[in-house]
Amino acid sequence: MNIQLISKRRFQTTLFYLAVILFLIVVLLPIYYIFLTAFAPSGKLFTVPLTYVPRSLATARFQDIFGALPIARYMLNSTLLATFSTILALTVSLLAAYAIARLNFPGANMVMIGLLASSMLPGTATVIPLFQMFQTLKLMDTLHGLLILYGSALLPITTWVLVSFLRQVPVEIEDAAKVDGASFFQLLWRIVLPVIRPGVATMFLINFIIGWNEFFTPLIFARGAGVKVITMALSEAQVIGARSEFDVSWGNMSAVAILTTIPVFIITLIFQRQIVEGITSGVFK
Repeated sequence: MNIQLISKRRFQTTLFYLAVILFLIVVLLPIYYIFLTAFAPSGKLFTVPLTYVPRSLATARFQDIFGALPIARYMLNSTLLATFSTILALTVSLLAAYAIARLNFPGANMVMIGLLASSMLPGTATVIPLFQMFQTLKLMDTLHGLLILYGSALLPITTWVLVSFLRQVPVEIEDAAKVDGASFFQLLWRIVLPVIRPGVATMFLINFIIGWNEFFTPLIFARGAGVKVITMALSEAQVIGARSEFDVSWGNMSAVAILTTIPVFIITLIFQRQIVEGITSGVFK
């Protein structure tokens, strides 16, 4: 009996690790191939059979990209938009989430359903009316116009997550602060915010990553050179050094993909525990 139980556990463990290895291969192999494509010499990209171990590393593509595109400006724009849109979304969402979680007004559940429904709309469904509205308001090709779009896109999910955190905060803590004469903003800043700090920190990191990776919105609403972001360099890098309009430089695109991914990878690697803890503590009581 013990031998059968041990054999069963070993089989389950082996099966689990095989599944993990297969998952890692599926996830990591494309990322590895991007690095390989970015650093491989031009004549070695499409060799048959494919070479998965580089024999030499070339940095010429990175030199071409930095010489042809204002990468530093793109990085700065991405950082500003991701940071300030996250702050804007968190500020508005915190106030909205507190009202939904504490005021118990009629229609609070409908508001939550409306927020969820709005987050399900594909970007292509609203791009035409938004484009027309932004042209009328002269918000095209402006950073503050992009900031409005970024922040509004982050509001629904951020509000949903913060509501779940706020509902776990005991009301008695707030009642005690009100008895001591705390105003609404003192209550929110000194009592509520420190308690839900893990949720706020988690949403700050997740929203920053979402804002940093945004591509579709700036592609439509930011065509000017001064407001482009780093993800837009993906489409511009493919024509650098192209011999014709049909020639695509996969190596240049891979190099830009690396530059785009590195900041997000570092942030995720450093704060992965806080992200997981914040999400799980907001979902499970």
